[in-house]
Amino acid sequence: MKDLNLDEEHLFDHPPDQIDTLLKHWCQQQQQPAFRAKQIRQHLIDQRTYDPSEMTSLPAELRKQLSEGILRSPLAIADQLISTDGTIKFRFMLEDGLSIESVWIPTDDRGTLCLSSQVGCAAGCTFCATGTMKLTRNLHPREIVAQWLAVHATTVAQGLCGVTQVVFMGMGEPLHNYPSVSRAIDWFSSAQGFQFSPRRITVSTVGIVPKIEQLVQDHPQVRLAVSLHSAIPETRNAIVPINLHHSIEELSDMLVKIRDDSRRISIEYVVLPGINDGPIEAKALAHFASQCGAHINLLPFHPYEGALYPAAGAAEVGKFQSLVQKNYEGSVTARRSRGLDIDGACGQLVLKNLKGPTTPNDPDPAPPQ
Repeated sequence: MKDLNLDEEHLFDHPPDQIDTLLKHWCQQQQQPAFRAKQIRQHLIDQRTYDPSEMTSLPAELRKQLSEGILRSPLAIADQLISTDGTIKFRFMLEDGLSIESVWIPTDDRGTLCLSSQVGCAAGCTFCATGTMKLTRNLHPREIVAQWLAVHATTVAQGLCGVTQVVFMGMGEPLHNYPSVSRAIDWFSSAQGFQFSPRRITVSTVGIVPKIEQLVQDHPQVRLAVSLHSAIPETRNAIVPINLHHSIEELSDMLVKIRDDSRRISIEYVVLPGINDGPIEAKALAHFASQCGAHINLLPFHPYEGALYPAAGAAEVGKFQSLVQKNYEGSVTARRSRGLDIDGACGQLVLKNLKGPTTPNDPDPAPPQ
């Protein structure tokens, strides 16, 4: 095995099934006895001790080396906002000075973590705050895993339940950064990693058709959520530009194909008054969902400064829900807004903290696959 470059390598960027070999090799480099590798693993995996400085059974110098090397923190909490409904929004500062967000949402005895997978997003959905930033870069696996560990540690320290569910619904299109997202899922759920149930993980996509089948093959127990927002091509072209590259017909065909292989398919649908909430839209949504047997989840629009659309009230969402249910025998639910008082929708807090315009690496709504 090649030497680990402490300036570049991080444990979480490697496959979790290599953890023992990597830690043993790293300890040899530091001229540490072999049993230290086992101690590090126990702290990190069994005890979920994220900060090496808290691995108290290790010598101080070794903890310092870990903190500067393969277990350095790739992000730091820059802001933490707590909503009146208990939702907590985190803004993280990355090593290169860029920012991302994570949102922790409590529901009864559960804590759902909404993770980011990119800095910005190239999908260009016209109702999304993150979409206005364009894409700056993909996140590394270490930056995705670190969000989870940091939020879990912070919420547990506050006497809360920590992270019990994970959804890739934060900043970015997860399937545009599939290698990092897949690696992070491996760390979350594998036997060599944190053994978090894959059934508690949901990956949301606007419909990157070529990667959906790979996700289902690689992670069959993970839930799939499709951000549809309209089942009428003309409407979807206008509000979800990725439809111009991966058509709704292709998306439907893929969901039908994987229907029996995927644990559950959900359709996420942001209700935009006067845009996608009429009777024709309701019938089209019902037909689309019936093809793949999906659960439909209606969401209110989170307003933000400069948004093109007004927020849908509970009555408007409820009316559209009734229209859909008249045409669909499957499950149709409506999710209430959370964290409105702390800019809870993805990207809003980062937008407020931008010092100047970003320079996207890829302004095209469909990066090369």
